[in-house]
Amino acid sequence: MKPTSRVKRIKDKRFSGLLVCFAFMFWLGGTQAEEVTIEILHYFGVRDQQQALSEVVTAFQQSNPDIKVRLTLVPFGELLGRTLQTAAVHRPPAIAALDNPDVLRAAKAGVLADIFPSLSQFPDWKNIYDEVKKTISDRDHVYGIPIGSNGVGLYYNKKMFSDAGIQEPPKTWDDLIQSAKRLTKAPVYGIAFPAINTEDCTGTWEAFLWSNGGSLLYLGSDQAKQALKLWVDLVQNGYASRDVLNWSGGDVADQFIGGRAAMMVSGPWMLRAVKRSGIDYGIVPIPVPKTGETPVVALGGEVWCVMKNDKKIERAALKFVAFAQEPERLLKFCQTCNYISSVRDVARKQAEAQPDLRPFISQMEAARARTLEGGARYPIVSQITRAAIQKALTSQDSIDASLTHAAVEIKKLGIKE
Repeated sequence: MKPTSRVKRIKDKRFSGLLVCFAFMFWLGGTQAEEVTIEILHYFGVRDQQQALSEVVTAFQQSNPDIKVRLTLVPFGELLGRTLQTAAVHRPPAIAALDNPDVLRAAKAGVLADIFPSLSQFPDWKNIYDEVKKTISDRDHVYGIPIGSNGVGLYYNKKMFSDAGIQEPPKTWDDLIQSAKRLTKAPVYGIAFPAINTEDCTGTWEAFLWSNGGSLLYLGSDQAKQALKLWVDLVQNGYASRDVLNWSGGDVADQFIGGRAAMMVSGPWMLRAVKRSGIDYGIVPIPVPKTGETPVVALGGEVWCVMKNDKKIERAALKFVAFAQEPERLLKFCQTCNYISSVRDVARKQAEAQPDLRPFISQMEAARARTLEGGARYPIVSQITRAAIQKALTSQDSIDASLTHAAVEIKKLGIKE
């Protein structure tokens, strides 16, 4: 054998080996998952909410290095509009954390993905409160997974109650009026609640309207007039500040924490802030018209809504939502935010671990989905309703006139019950 032939064969083998190596490396590169970025629009502005969301995102990215998450904070009142606008110009986020009454409106606009075919990824779907499901479902279509739920209750300052000689927190509307009267002593008002021209107002007032047997679709009823009269009496008698017309839920909490309100109507999302303040506080269910009646609060809370998008992005978005909904992770998220889980089993664990949440959790079975009155048009019904509330509170119109006008406007919408 000639030496040159042997050398040639060795070189050929080395060359073939290099080709195999390059081919293998190319195959590895081709099989690596392509990096995907998902954007989440949200309005979680409270520190505890931001902390909880950040922790979930960090854990998800560590488990899924091929998926990057970008969080975009949007003011509460702008989130739905921003969601619809981005979809209209074909640049939607992957996920919008919508307020639950906005879900069906966004779905009707055709911008949300129907995740009904993917419900197998969410084994706890069957344990979600039925009323919560109604806020995100339309027959066999499902447009989101609830992050958490909530409803309003009554916070009260125990020291102020003791100083005023009040033995127990109010249970009825009469009790509420009398307690607010006795607690009002400048510069302290007896009670604070949000009556700003946003969903904060409608969602809070609904607890009084529905507990009295009223309906947003019949605002001319005696039940509706009585519920609005309660608020008007509190403001016009000076037991609540006229500034409630400009106060959001966060502003109301500032009044309570700052010692300028002895009671406030708020939800569990403000619990940590109240705890940190050092106030000796208590929480009870929302007062009802008469002794023994059951409070019916409006279901609040946000929903992970996957937007119609590139299929890779939709799959990544669903993966994030499923990750966030794993029971232990969901429990931690809700505990950090002081949200009530929409999953019954998780909510029960919360009640055992956090007694302060029990008044809110006790109201969940009777709580009502806001979209039951108006469906996809609920946001319009809400706008009409809170405009009437503000007119009555400022004496621009009488209670009868403001609600009668609102009832006519709502009837024009042609909503079928």
